[in-house]
Order: sequence, then structure tokens, then C-alpha cells
Amino acid sequence: MDQKVQVKLIIRRVPMQAALSWLTKAWELFRQAPSTLIAMVAFTTVLSLVAQLHPVLGVILVLANPFLTAGFYKTIVLLQQQQTVNFQLLFSVFKEERYRRTFIRLAGANLLANIPLMLLAAQMMEQTQAGVVDPVTMFLLAAVLSLVFMLFAYAVAIAYFLNEQRLQAILTASLTACWRNVGALTLFGILSVGLGMLGVVTLGFAFIVIVPLLQVAFFLSFSAFFALQLDNSAPAVLEV
Repeated sequence: MDQKVQVKLIIRRVPMQAALSWLTKAWELFRQAPSTLIAMVAFTTVLSLVAQLHPVLGVILVLANPFLTAGFYKTIVLLQQQQTVNFQLLFSVFKEERYRRTFIRLAGANLLANIPLMLLAAQMMEQTQAGVVDPVTMFLLAAVLSLVFMLFAYAVAIAYFLNEQRLQAILTASLTACWRNVGALTLFGILSVGLGMLGVVTLGFAFIVIVPLLQVAFFLSFSAFFALQLDNSAPAVLEV
């Protein structure tokens, strides 16, 4: 009964068209609790705007973001299980002590990773104002932006749902999942832009539905990419 099991983290490759199913399933989940999901996204959006008022507020939001993200993801899982959800679930993970250290480390790593991104963006802005844009700066900005996105795209979900605490393993798994499924994620990005154009056409009103829908769909990509496989013959190790 005390025998430990080995947990191997399997990262799937999915077909490009899987992005369509994420949006379809996301719409079904959204219809179960539209007001709750809209309220959660609206709250985090307002927080991000307030955080721009002062650097200290920005740091506080960065530290809180993994907890809020996990709370949102937890809400989606409960919807998948046909359970009742409410707005307070957004803050529920703050009470789960076992994730605090991992989430704070993730937030710190994210903050450090964004420093070169901010420096490149500032340089790009200066060049734009001067009327001269360096192609090298544009390339570096795009490369760093893509790398940071892939490293942290699924980091919170991996830490929370797969109970991984090693920072390197979390970031490696997120990066690998994005790299292996760049086709599906690219199509998802194109579809997201298309839906964003719909929001512009409707003078922004459609964003009330589009943004929560896209966030739910992105979480569903995590479910599509990751699977767990048990092996009773070895000690407990999470492998990527």
C-alpha cells in the first residue's frame, strides 16, 4: 500500500484543426456560467489597468496573477464537471497553501523574464518616434516575446493541476508543449485575431464575450496537450 508510483508527464502533439474544437467546447462551457466568467475576466482586466498606475501595484499584480489564473482555471474544471460556480472561486487558490511557494517563484521568474522584453519594447518605441526602425530590434523583440510566452503559457496549469513544484520542469514542459503544437497554437492565434476583429466591428461590445471565451479555449488546449501515465515499477518522479 505504501508503494510509490512513477508519474511520467506525457506531452501530446495534436492536429492543427484541434484549435477549432477548443473554441467549440469553450462556447459550451461559457454558456453554463456566462455572468461568472465575464465578471472574472472584467475584474482581472480592471486590476491590470490599475496596476499600470504605479510600479509597486504592477509587482503586486504579477505576484497575485498565478493565484487568480489558477482560480479561473479551477472554475473551468468545475464547469466541465457540471458543478455550480461563483465569482469567489477566482480567489479560492489564495487559501491553498501548498501552491504559494511555487506560484511566487513563477511570478518572480516571469517578472525577470519580462525585463529584456520591456527594454526591447522601449528601444523599439524610441526608434519609431525617431522614424527609424531597426529590423534586428524587431526580430529580437518578436523572438523574446515568443520565448517568454512559451515558457509561461501553461506554467500555472502545470503547477496547479499536475502538482509540479520544480520551476525548471514547469517551464520546460510549457515550452515543449508550445513547440510541439505550434501549428494548433498558430491557428488558435489566427482565430483569436479574427474574433478580435469582430469585437472591433461591434465597437468593443463583443469583447465582453470574446475575451472570456478565448481564455477558456486556451485552458482547453492545456487539457489537449498534457496526459499522465503511471508506472508502478519505479519511485515517484515527474518526468517531462
